[in-house]
Amino acid sequence: MVQRSLVIAVAPLVVALLLLFYAPNIALVYYSFYDRVRGVFTIDFYLDVITNTVYLNVILYSLSIAVTTVLATLALTLPVAAYIALYSRGFERILLLVIFTTPFWIDFLLRAWALKSLLYMVGVREGFLALMVGMVYDYIPFTLLPVYASLARMPPHIVDVARTLGAGSLDIWTRIIIPYAVPGVLVGSALVLLMSFTELVIPSLLGGVRGFTVGPLIYTLILAGDDWGRGAALAIVITVLSVLSIVLAYRRFKGWLL
Repeated sequence: MVQRSLVIAVAPLVVALLLLFYAPNIALVYYSFYDRVRGVFTIDFYLDVITNTVYLNVILYSLSIAVTTVLATLALTLPVAAYIALYSRGFERILLLVIFTTPFWIDFLLRAWALKSLLYMVGVREGFLALMVGMVYDYIPFTLLPVYASLARMPPHIVDVARTLGAGSLDIWTRIIIPYAVPGVLVGSALVLLMSFTELVIPSLLGGVRGFTVGPLIYTLILAGDDWGRGAALAIVITVLSVLSIVLAYRRFKGWLL
């Protein structure tokens, strides 16, 4: 009886996953091999994606933006997460977490348009600077919260004890805070890297000519150019590369996560 009730409870989730996640991905795989013009299955779209220098340049440019976004969000969130985890208590900690997460309760597209208007007010137009500001602003919580969760596991007063024993600020950061933050840094970096790599809205709204990254390229191929084969093949290649990078990173840093 309990097992049947559990199956009934889980069934809607399974159906939703099949319809909303697996079915679209299976459709992408199908279109990546099927040439609608000739009516045959082929690997030509994949060969075009991995040999076309335009696509490769866009992929490398998108990767550089994603890596820059990861480094910038880490630089901004590490001190904040350390302060929240080590020095804030009670209501102050709750207030700080709410302050840094509340803006992201608002719709993503509305926030992007609001940021674009704000940048216009200070004289920043579409371009690389506006693109990076938008990317960093949007992905800060995905780095802040995992790093904070890792630092919150630190023993109480460990920093005070270290200072009492003569440790300087550099020693505290390199020998205590950063080692404890590594699991959160890895999780946050993986999230930000994967999502910013294929971001569509921010490059389209804020990037201008500098915003033609993987996301807009796939959008242009599939929806604007009606080139489902190349667009789907590019999406599958990006997905495979992303999964492989996560697997390799997990194997490399598995010891830090345990």
